Amino acid sequence: LTVFNNELYFSAYDATNGYELWKYDGTNAPSMVANIWPGSSNSYPYGLTVFNNELYFRADDGTNGNELWKYDGTNTPSMVANINPGSGSSYPYDLTVFNNELYFSAYDGTNGYELWKYTQQTTITYA
Repeated sequence: LTVFNNELYFSAYDATNGYELWKYDGTNAPSMVANIWPGSSNSYPYGLTVFNNELYFRADDGTNGNELWKYDGTNTPSMVANINPGSGSSYPYDLTVFNNELYFSAYDGTNGYELWKYTQQTTITYA
């Protein structure tokens, strides 16, 4: 559970959409933000972390594997980078904001799990 833009964000399941990103404003019924992996498959949003007024998390769209995604509160969530290109997953985890940068561990398919960082002004790089 993560608070972003005065709403509570979380991963939830329903039989039509699978596990996807949902939000709750404290008044209305919870609603799905997006069906990242279309259909009843699961995108499994994980590691919800707020950084520079955007919500970052790991998700699987069914094409690129588990990669780093972001949501600005208005537009459809988008993948930040395909760290392990193709359908392989980088499984970013332990998303942490430090010194105005987003740090996390991820697997690039070659070097094992490494420390990565994202600043919003540059591409994702090894830390």
